[in-house]
Formats: sequence, structure tokens, C-alpha cells
Amino acid sequence: MTILTCLGDSITDCDHCFSKDLLGNGYVKMLSERFQEMGINCQVHNYGTDGFTVNRLLQRIQSCSGFASNIITILIGINDIGMMMNTGRTLEQQKDMLVSFQKHYAELLTILTKVTSQIILMEPFLFPWPAFYKTWLPFRLEMSEIIKKLGEQFQLPYLPLHQELNEEARRYGYSAITTDGIHLTEQGQKYLADHLYQALCDNLK
Repeated sequence: MTILTCLGDSITDCDHCFSKDLLGNGYVKMLSERFQEMGINCQVHNYGTDGFTVNRLLQRIQSCSGFASNIITILIGINDIGMMMNTGRTLEQQKDMLVSFQKHYAELLTILTKVTSQIILMEPFLFPWPAFYKTWLPFRLEMSEIIKKLGEQFQLPYLPLHQELNEEARRYGYSAITTDGIHLTEQGQKYLADHLYQALCDNLK
């Protein structure tokens, strides 16, 4: 049996603590259902937590004794950007927070690569809907570049999502894909699950 653990924030969480199977109602649950349909013997765990930043995720993993998984996915970062933009930080302080983000993400990968070499880094995404999120986009781009470079450093695959999800939103309308510019509708979650499933297929053969 393959064990897949999905790490992240509320986009991954999707009320998983309140669901009977502890998988929530988002892409993690959809992945598990897809594996069952395809006859793939994969046990899926949802480790998403609403409000988590990369540092909070790092602290959780540091406190987990005996943490083990064959494959790990990581989708984190949008709450870090929210803290940069919504807490009255100066531009210099915001840049310092990006440096801290890179440091904590690297520490997280250093720990997780001792558990498994099969880790997929997922790109944080954001929609310019409402329009004020446009001011967040430069930091989101910098964060994506940080994660991509860490992927190269640790020799881990990087799954781009921002442009792809925004193209879906332009095609079907933003309200069809996102509820508030950050979180996903059922259709958005399904697109994410399908995209991640394709990235996982080689690891699950």
C-alpha cells in the first residue's frame, strides 16, 4: 500500500476534521475517490490546517514523532502573503518575511526528504477577484519562484497551478472556480484534484 499525505492550509483542509473519513470535501477527498475508482491501493491522509503558514506547518512536522509517508504533497503560502499584506508591514519588512518563508520552507523540505524522496511542491495561487488581490500578485510571483528554486535545489517536482487555475476562471467565470479569490469552489477543487492526479500517476505505478 502507498501512503499519500497532503500538507497545506485551508485549501487542503476543507473541514477534514469534521468529515467521517477525515479527508474533507476538497481535492484530497476527490483524489482518494479517484484512486479507489482506478483500483490504486493508496491510503490518503489530509494534513491541511486552516490558517497555516509555512512556519506553522514546519512546527507541526517538527512535533510529529514517527511521521511517515511514501508520497507527500505541499500546498502552502497564501496565508504568508496575507500576513505580509494585511498587518501593516513596510515593504522592507515584507521582503524580510519572504526571506523567512524561504528559510522555513527549506527547513521543512530538509525534514521531509529524510522521510521520502517523493514530494510534490504545489504552486500557491490567487485570483484577482475581488480586484484588491491584484496588489498581492507580485509577492505571490516571488513566492512561486522561491518554491520553484527550492524544488530544483532538493530535486523535487514543482506543480504550477496559478496560471492554469486563472485560465479556468477566465474561461468559466471567476465565481465558478473560486469562492473569494483564494479558496476554490467544487469545480475548482476538481480541477486541482485532476491536475495533481496526473502528477502523481508515475509515483503510484
